[in-house]
Amino acid sequence: MPNVPFRRNSPKIGRNDPCPCGNGRKFKLCHGRPEFELPNLIASANLEKKLIEEGKRRFEKHKAREIQRQKQQGLGRPIISIEHKGLRFVAVGNRVHYGKWKSFADFLMNYIKTTLTVDWGNGEIAKPLEERHPLMQWYDRICRLQAQYFKGPDVTNSTPVSGAVSAYNRLAYNLYLIAHNVKDIQTRLIARLKNKDNFQGAFFETQVAAWLIKAGFELEYEDESDRKSRHCEFTATYLRTGEQYSVEAKSRQIETDHSSRPKVGRKLRDALEKKANHKRLIFLDLNKPLDTPETAEIAVDRAERIISQHEGMEIDGAPAPPAYVCITNMSDQYLLDRTQLGTIISFRGFKIDDFMGVQFPSLRDAARARERHWPMHQLRKSMEEHGEIPQTFSGELPSEVFAEKPSPRLRIGQFYAVQGADGKEVKGKLTHATVGGNNAHGILYDPDTNRSFQATWPLTPDEVADYEKHQDTFFGEYQKQGRRVETAMEMFDFFVEGFQDTPKERLIELLANAPKREQLPLMSQKDLVELLAERYTMGMIAKGFAVKSPRNKRRGPPSK
Repeated sequence: MPNVPFRRNSPKIGRNDPCPCGNGRKFKLCHGRPEFELPNLIASANLEKKLIEEGKRRFEKHKAREIQRQKQQGLGRPIISIEHKGLRFVAVGNRVHYGKWKSFADFLMNYIKTTLTVDWGNGEIAKPLEERHPLMQWYDRICRLQAQYFKGPDVTNSTPVSGAVSAYNRLAYNLYLIAHNVKDIQTRLIARLKNKDNFQGAFFETQVAAWLIKAGFELEYEDESDRKSRHCEFTATYLRTGEQYSVEAKSRQIETDHSSRPKVGRKLRDALEKKANHKRLIFLDLNKPLDTPETAEIAVDRAERIISQHEGMEIDGAPAPPAYVCITNMSDQYLLDRTQLGTIISFRGFKIDDFMGVQFPSLRDAARARERHWPMHQLRKSMEEHGEIPQTFSGELPSEVFAEKPSPRLRIGQFYAVQGADGKEVKGKLTHATVGGNNAHGILYDPDTNRSFQATWPLTPDEVADYEKHQDTFFGEYQKQGRRVETAMEMFDFFVEGFQDTPKERLIELLANAPKREQLPLMSQKDLVELLAERYTMGMIAKGFAVKSPRNKRRGPPSK
C-alpha cells in the first residue's frame, strides 16, 4: 500500500459563524481577520523576534554602561546630571548646581569654591602667597599651570595632573561625595578645613569618607554636640552585608621641615581610646613626602612593625580592643609640581589573627578567612581601583566626549561600512571586537549575504588609553577580557569562577583522583568547586607557573 499520509477532514468555518475560540464574536471579526492569516502571522513572528533581539541589545548596552560607570565612580550614588540649552545641571544631595561645564573636573573646580565660599577664597588670595591657606597655595599653582596650557575658550583645555592639581581636585571630589551620599556634610568639618591648624586632619577625614563611599558603605556622622565622650568620626555600614564599623581617621600633623617621624603608636592608642559601638576600622595616615618606592617601603614596614609591637597595649587597665588598620600616604600635597605621584595603601589586622599577612594551611582556608572579612577586602580593592576622579558625568569614555573631531564609536550590534577585499564598500554588523596595538580588530556580519568578514580600524591615542582602563566595556557591551593572573589566590579565584556553575556530579567526576573520594558526595557544591580550584592551582604551580606573594600593599610611585 502506498505511503499516503492520514487525512482528517474538518468542517469549514464560515466567515459569519461563531469563532472557535469561544468568545462569542463572528469568525470574520475575530480570528478570521487578515492579521491572523499565515503570511501575516509569520511576519508578526519575525517582528517579535526583532523586538526581542533589540531588547536584549539595549539591555546589554545598559549593563555595559553601568559597569563602566561604576568602574569610574565606584558604588556610591551615581553622578546625577543633565545638559539643557547649553547648561550642565548637577544634583548634589538635595541641591542643584548649574553652569557651562564641559567635564566633571570643571564642575568640581566650581563646587569647592561654592562649598568653602568665594568670600573666604578671595580673603585668602588677598594675603601674601606664603601666608595663605595651603589649599589656596595649591590653587595659585593650578592657575599658573592652566595659563601655561590654555589653548582658547572654544576648545577643551587640559593640564598635566601635578601634585597641586591632584590634591586640590581630591578635596573637591571628597566634599562632593560626602554631600551627595551623606545626609549632613557637617558644618564643623567645613570650619576645620578652613582652619590651617586643623586642615590636615579634616582633609584626611574627607578622604577616608570618600574611600568608604566609593566602596559601597553608607556613612553616618556621630553627633558633634555630644561632648560627654570621645567617639569615632562616623559609623560605616557595608550595604551588601549590613556589617557596621566605627571609623576613626588619624593623620600626622604637617611639620614645616617634614623631618619628624609619624607617631604611629600614639595615633593608634588615641584611636583605640575612642568610644566605638561596632567593629573598629582605623586609618593611619603617615602624611609624608615619600617620593620613591624605597622610601615608601621603609616607611610602611616601620609603621607595620610599630602596630604589631603595640598588640600588648592596655587601655583603662584592659587589653586594647581589636581593629582593622589601614596605613596610607599621599604625597601629592607635598610634591606640588610633580606628575608621578605615589599612593600607599596597606591593610593590617591589629589583634585579628586571620586578616592580611597571614600564612594559611591551604587556599581554601585563605578563602574562608577572606569571607569572614569580606567588607574589608572589598574596601581595599575599591581603594586600589577607584583612585582617579571621573572625567565625564554619566560614565562615558573621555575619548567619546572630549575629542575635537570624534570618529563613530565602535559598538557591538551597530552596522559599519568598510572597504572589502575587491575594493568595494561592504557593510556588516559588528559582532566581536578586540584591540591590538593601536588598532581595533572586529568581525562584521552581513545579514543580506549571511557572510562574516574581518575589519581593522585605527584608534586614537585617547581611545587606546580608554581601552586600557575599560577593556570589558569599550565596545558597548560587556565582554569579559582575559586578566593576568599573578598570585596563587588570583589563580584560585579564576578556577572558582570557571567552575562555579558546574553540577555537583560533574565536579565529583573531575575529582576522581582526590584523596578520601568517598567523602565527596557529602560536600556542598561550593566546597567541591573550591577543592577542585585548589587542586588545579597547586598543579599549575607544580608545573612551574610563577606566582607572587599576595598583595596587601599598594605602594607608589608611579600613578598619575
